[in-house]
Order: sequence, then structure tokens, then C-alpha cells
Amino acid sequence: MTRKRRQVPILLLIFFLIAIGLVLFMMSAVYTNGQVLGAPGSNVSTLNNLRYSIRLFRNLDLLQQKVEFSDQPERKFVISNSDSALDVCYKLESEQFVFSGVGTCDILTYKGTDRTLSPGTYTLPSGLNAIQVASFIADGTNRDLQFTIFAGWRLEEVAAVLDQLGLGFAGEEFLNFAYNPTAEIAQILNLPAQRSLEGYMHPGFYSLKPTISLEEFIRQSISRTKAVIDEANKLLNAQSSTLSTDQLIILASIIQRETLESSEMSTIASVFFNRLAIDMRLETDPTVQYALEFDPIMQTWWKSPLTFDDLAVQSDYNTYQVNGLPPGAISNPGREAILAAFAPEQTGYYFFRAKCDGSFTHNFAVTYEEHLANGCE
Repeated sequence: MTRKRRQVPILLLIFFLIAIGLVLFMMSAVYTNGQVLGAPGSNVSTLNNLRYSIRLFRNLDLLQQKVEFSDQPERKFVISNSDSALDVCYKLESEQFVFSGVGTCDILTYKGTDRTLSPGTYTLPSGLNAIQVASFIADGTNRDLQFTIFAGWRLEEVAAVLDQLGLGFAGEEFLNFAYNPTAEIAQILNLPAQRSLEGYMHPGFYSLKPTISLEEFIRQSISRTKAVIDEANKLLNAQSSTLSTDQLIILASIIQRETLESSEMSTIASVFFNRLAIDMRLETDPTVQYALEFDPIMQTWWKSPLTFDDLAVQSDYNTYQVNGLPPGAISNPGREAILAAFAPEQTGYYFFRAKCDGSFTHNFAVTYEEHLANGCE
């Protein structure tokens, strides 16, 4: 009996010491996590705080390891509308943004942000660890700002959209840069002296990090256009080889405004090349529209229809009044229009006009008489 009575206090002492050890461990985990991760979310219960503090404490070394991208300074990560927090974490690991998707979810749960993630695209820089990644995607203000530049827009139309986005630069700043590009930007595109970036802002969808600078945006856009030019240069033929790259971009900008149908762009290009070859004026309405600038009555940069007074406007861009190409592009052409200018179809056409069926496509003619016959009654 005496021996059993002695064993009870010893077991209690052992349990007591173990309990103290667990308490000290949990206190150490909570303290360490607080130093590394910051305070838990205000909406996280004490039980979950303890639970995830222990889980995180065991993986802190892994969660603090930085992921370096091998080929680029930053990459895009997309959170879809249907993604759960667990889906997001698994994607982060599978796309090699973090080393531990489960650990990243533990961080989000610990901070109370696992249920408040905002769908969208995030531009994540290289060199972040899982803790920093979790913090970055938990802040909806880090989402990319998304918009589209439509083919055929002029610089002022691009500026108007930029003004609505809330970027770190205004549309007016964009215009000032675009009309007076730096020597470095001009060299990338091999621009003639005094040439603006009209024609070189690439149409398409953009997903921009909110902190992007004006020059970063410009570089991103013109690099897309430069890639199309490099592609188009492989398609040069006897006609297009007679013009410089910038002249071909100018021609592409006119083609873009003449038609929305990509299948007829190379045919329209042939009309302009045929006219240039015999010193015939291009006589194309979009160049007049560009010269007229913004129409306050119609609230558009592209007034239509044009009057006889409009066609008589004095401008180097009015191809009814001047020979050859205008001194600069009149819009920002898309890939199809650029390819058409660099690789025009070989035809005998000198005229084209809109069909009468409302299709927004064109009839083509060799002679002026045929051209008149294509008119609508």
C-alpha cells in the first residue's frame, strides 16, 4: 500500500511537468509566430490561434524560404471566382510561387484572410517567401488593373482609358511621353526624328500591376508591337520593301481605320501601294478624321460622315490634299493590319468603297468607272 501511495505523486509530477512543457511550447510558438508573422487576425478564435500557431511554428523555416524566378523578375498569378482558399494555395505551390501550399493556407487562416481573398490577377515579384506571398494576395489593392486598347484607337483614346484606371500616372502624362518619347524608346523602335509613338501602342488586353510606372507600361506595349514588326518583316515583298518600317506602320494605321474585316486588309493595302506607285493621292477619309481631331458635337475623334469642307481641311494628314503618306500614323494598328501592310496582296485595284449590304466590307475596282458603278443607289 505504501508503495502505491508514493507512485501517485510521482505520476502527478510527471503530468504537471509535461503540462508545463506544453504550455511553454505553445507560448514559445505563439511568441515566435507573432514576431515573424505578426498578430493573428482579430476574427481568429483563441483555439484556432493556438492550433495554427503550432502548425506554423513547425514549418517556419520552410515558409521563410524565398522563391526566386529563374527567367523573369515577376510573374502573374490568377485567383478565379470559383477558387477556394485551398485551391489558391495549391495553385501557388504547383505554379512554384511558394514551397508549401498547405503552409501558405495556414498563414491565411492564422491571419483570418482565408475567406476574404479577392479574385483577380496579381503580379508577384521574384524573391518572396510564403509569408510575403500570403500577405500580398490577401490585399485586394495589389490586384492588377485590367483594360483593353482597341485596334484603331489614337493616343488620346488610350489616354482617356488610362485616366479611369487609377494608375500612378495620368492620361496627360502618358500623352506627353508618347508625343515626346525618350531617345532610348525611340531607338528601340528606330523612330524618325520628332516622331511620336502613335502607331506603336499595341492594341490588346492589358493586366498591369497597380505600381507600374509610365515608362514600364510604354515599354510593355511597344515590345508587343516590336514583336509583330519582327514577324511582319519576314513577309516583306517587292511592294512593301519600297517603304521604311515606320512608313509601313503609318500605312497599317490607315488600313486599320478603313476596315474591321481582317480578310480584306491585304487587298486594301494593295490599293494604297498601287496608288503610291503612280503618285496618285491616297484620298482616304481616316486621315482627314485624324486631322480634324475631336468633334465636340458628335463627341468623337472620328467624325462621320465627312463634309466637303472637312475634306478641304489644310493639314499634312489630309491625303485628299497632299501626296503620299501622312507624316505619322493616325491610329494604333493591330497585328492583322500590320501584316497586311508588310505583305500586301498583289492586285490591279486602285479603288474601293463600302458595300451596300451593311456588311462593313468593301467592293474593289480597277477603274474609276467600275468604282462609280459600285456605289449605292
